[in-house]
Amino acid sequence: MGWLTLLIGLLLPWLAGVLWLALAESHLSQHHCPHRLRQAGYGFFLGYAILFLTILLAHHLTGTVSWPGLMLFLLLLSAVAASALWLGRGNTVEAHWHSNGPPASAGAKTLTIVLAVWIGIHLTFVTIEILTQPVYPWDAWLAWVYRAKAWFLAGGMVDVVSSGDWATASSTEIYTINAWMYPRFPSVIPYWAALSLGRWSETLINLPVLTAGLAIGMALYGQCREYGMSKLACLSACYLLYSIPLVGTHLALAGYADIWMAGFTGLGFVAVIRGSTPPAGFSRLNFQTVLGLLMVGLSVVVKNEGAVWLLAVFALLALTSFRLRVSFLGLVVLSAMMLMASAMGFTHIDLPLIGVLGVIDGRLLIPFIGSFKLEVHEIWQVYWENFMAMGNWNLFWLAVVASPLLGYFLSGKSKGNYRAWQVCFVFVLIFLATQVFIFGFTDQGLWADTYTAVNRLPLHFVPALLFVVLVTASASWVNIESRERTTRNHTDSAL
Repeated sequence: MGWLTLLIGLLLPWLAGVLWLALAESHLSQHHCPHRLRQAGYGFFLGYAILFLTILLAHHLTGTVSWPGLMLFLLLLSAVAASALWLGRGNTVEAHWHSNGPPASAGAKTLTIVLAVWIGIHLTFVTIEILTQPVYPWDAWLAWVYRAKAWFLAGGMVDVVSSGDWATASSTEIYTINAWMYPRFPSVIPYWAALSLGRWSETLINLPVLTAGLAIGMALYGQCREYGMSKLACLSACYLLYSIPLVGTHLALAGYADIWMAGFTGLGFVAVIRGSTPPAGFSRLNFQTVLGLLMVGLSVVVKNEGAVWLLAVFALLALTSFRLRVSFLGLVVLSAMMLMASAMGFTHIDLPLIGVLGVIDGRLLIPFIGSFKLEVHEIWQVYWENFMAMGNWNLFWLAVVASPLLGYFLSGKSKGNYRAWQVCFVFVLIFLATQVFIFGFTDQGLWADTYTAVNRLPLHFVPALLFVVLVTASASWVNIESRERTTRNHTDSAL
C-alpha cells in the first residue's frame, strides 16, 4: 500500500457520491441541465458522508474496519450507479448555460485567465503546506486527529471516553480527549486516509481536506453558472473564496471540522437559496431544495453546531414562503406571544418524545442541541477587531453587508430580481441573528472573547454568503445594463 492506494481510497468515495447524485438528479429533475462541476462538488461531500456512515456501520456490525471490504463496497456502489446512468442516458438533457449579459469581451477573457492562474497559485501553496506541514499543534492535534491516530495505531475504532471513565477503566484499549463527545466525522476521514496509505503520516492524512477545498470551489462555480452568471463572475467567486485568509488557514493547516462544515452547511444553504428562487415553470420544492436540506442535515454528524444550522435552514424556508412583510409581522406576533407567556410564568414546554423547549433557571434548553446559560456579552468590539481591523477576512464582510443594501436599490422591481433579493436578504439576517444570539446572549460568548469560535462559526456559511454577494451583484449589474439599453433606445427614438 502507498500513494496509489491512497489516491484510490480518496477518489472512490468521491466517484460514488457524484454518480449517485447524477443518477438521483436525472430522475428527480429531468428538465434541468446540471453543471458537472456542481455535481462534482456536491457529490464529493455526499460520497464522503456515505463513506463515513459505511465505516460506522461496518464497525458496529463486525467490530473492525476492513479497507478491502469497504473499497469493494464503494466499487460496487459506483458500478451500480454508473450502470443505471448508462441505461438511462437517453433521458438526459444536453446542458447549455449562458450568462445574463452580452458575450465576454477580450478583456473579460484575459481577466478570467488571470483569475484562474491566481486560484491555481493559492491552491499550489495550500498543497505545499499540506504535504510538508505536520498536523499543527492546535485543537485538531488535541482532538480530531488525535482520535484518528489512536484508532489507527490501536488497529480499530476503540472507544474514546471522558477522562473520568478512562481513569476507572480496566482495559488498556481505551483513550480519552477533552472533546471526546464531539461527532466522529472529522476523525473518521483522516483515519480512512491512513488506512488507504497503509501507515500513519502526519501530512498525507490531511489530503482529504485539500480535496474538500477543491470540491467547495467546484460546487460554487457550478451553482453560479447554473444561475446564469458569466465564467468571469463564477471564477471571481472561487477566487474570493480561496483568497479569504481564514479559509486558506483551515485548508493549509488542516484537521479542524470547520472546512467540512463549510462544505456541508455552506453549500447546503446555496442549494436552498437556489431552490427558493427557481426558474419559471419550476416548483419551489425542487431538487435543489431537497439537496440543500440533505447537505445541512448531514452537517449534524460533522459538528454539534450543525443542529443549530438545520433549524436556521428551516427558518429560511419558512420566512421566504411568504411576503417579506408577512414574515416579519409573524415574527413580531410570535415574539409578543413569547413575552406574554413569560410574563405569565410559562417559560418552557415539555414536548412529547422530543424534550423540553424553553428557559429553566436561566438556561435555554433546545431539544437535540443542548442547554445554554443565558448571559449578555459585549461582542461588538470583538466583531470589529476580527471582521474589520484584523486580517482574517480581508474585505469579505464589507461585501456581505453591502450586497443586500445595494441589491435592494439596484436590482429593480422585476418579480424575479425582487424574489432573489428577498431570499438573500432573509438569509443574511438569519445568519447575523444566529451569530449575535450565540455569542451575545449565551455563555458561548466566552469563545468570542478568545477570538476563536467567533471566526470559525461564520466560516461554515462562507460559500452561501459569497453566493449571495454574487447573486445580488449580478442582478444589479443586469438591471443597470437594462436601464442603459432602455435609455439608449429612447435617445435613438428621439433622434
